[in-house]
Amino acid sequence: MTQSRFIATGTNAENKPVLLAYELLEEQFKIVLRVIPKDALSAEQTEALEKKWVEGENFDFPPETQQITPDLNQESILPDDIRSDETGKIRIRQNEWAYALLTAKLWESYLQELDELKQRADNLTQYDRQLFDDAKSFWERVLEHRKERDISQERLDKIKDDVNSIFEKLKTFRKTESAEFEAASARQRDEIAAKLDEFKKRADEKANFKALFEELKAYQAEVRKIRLTKSDDQQVRKLFDAAFHYINEQRNIYFSDKNAARIKGLTEVIRKLEYSLQRDRKDLEYLDRKANSNSIKSLELQLIQVKKNLLNESIASKEEKLNGIRATLEKLQRRASRPAKSEESAEPDDETTAAADAAIADHHDETLADETNNGGSSLSNTEKGDAEKVAPAE
Repeated sequence: MTQSRFIATGTNAENKPVLLAYELLEEQFKIVLRVIPKDALSAEQTEALEKKWVEGENFDFPPETQQITPDLNQESILPDDIRSDETGKIRIRQNEWAYALLTAKLWESYLQELDELKQRADNLTQYDRQLFDDAKSFWERVLEHRKERDISQERLDKIKDDVNSIFEKLKTFRKTESAEFEAASARQRDEIAAKLDEFKKRADEKANFKALFEELKAYQAEVRKIRLTKSDDQQVRKLFDAAFHYINEQRNIYFSDKNAARIKGLTEVIRKLEYSLQRDRKDLEYLDRKANSNSIKSLELQLIQVKKNLLNESIASKEEKLNGIRATLEKLQRRASRPAKSEESAEPDDETTAAADAAIADHHDETLADETNNGGSSLSNTEKGDAEKVAPAE
C-alpha cells in the first residue's frame, strides 16, 4: 500500500530551516504540503510529526504553518522558493503518488461504468446483446489492469459479484428468448416446407417450368433473410435442394414425353412424305411413257408436260421439306439420347421444337387437303387405266 505521508527537510527563501510535511489525499485526488518553520516546533513535536503523524495519527500544526497544494503534473512538487537536499526522495514520492492518483481515477471511472451497466441490467425486459458485449468488455479490461497490477485484488473482489449478477440476469433472459426463438424458427420451417410442397404440386400440374424455377429462386432468396436456428436452417436448405431436384425431374419427364411425341409425329410425317414422293415419281414415269406414245396428240402432249411440271415442282418441294424434317428429327433424337443435366437442358431449343411442331401441323393440313382433293396432282387409277388403252403402234 502506498504511504500517504512523509517528511522532508529544507530551507526557505530566508535561508531558514523548515520541515516539509507532504500528505496524499487520494479520495480528493490531490496532495497537501505543509511548510513548518523548524523553530516553531519543539523536539517532542518534531519527533511526533516524523513518527506518529507519518503513520496516520493526528497532529496539531503550529499557526506558523504554510499550507500549499502542489500540482502533481508539474516537474516537481517542491516549491520554487524552497531548497532541499532530499529532492530525490521527494521525486520518488511524487511519482508513486501520481501513479496512485491515476489508478484511483481509473478505478473511479470503472465504478461509474459498472453503475451504468447495473442500471441497464435492472431495466431489462428482454435479452440485450449489446449489454452483454459491454459487460464482457468491461470485465476483460478490469482483468487486464489487474494483471498489470493497476487494480488490486481487493478492489476486484468488491465488484466481482455485481458483474456476475449482470451476467446472470442476461442469462435468464437469454434462456427465455432462446426458447421463443426456437419455437418461432420451427413455425417458419414448417411454413417453408408447406410452401415448397405447393411448388411441387404445381410441377405435377405441368406448370410453366421456367417461371416456376424463377419463382422458387426468388422465394429461396426471401427465405435466406429469415433468422432460423442452425438445425432448422440446415433442414430448410435440404428442403430447397429437394424441391429444385423434384421440379427438375418433372420438367425432364414432361419434355422427354413431349420430345418422344414429336419424334413419333415426325417419323410418321416422313413415312407419309416418302410414300407421297414414291407415288409422285410413279405418276411421273407414267406420264413419260404416255408422252412417248406414237398416238399422242399435240394438245395432249402439252397437257402432259404441264402435269409433269407440276409433279416435278411437287417432288422438289417434298424432297426439300423431307430433308428439313429429317434434320429436325436427328436433332430431337440426339437430344433424347443425352441425359438432362439441368433444368435448362431438359427441353429442346425453341427453333428445333418450333420446326418439329410446324412440320407435323403442316403435314396434317396437307393430308386433309389431299383427302379433300382426292390426291391433288396425282393421277387416279382410272385415268391411268384409260391412258393405257391408247392405240397400238403400227
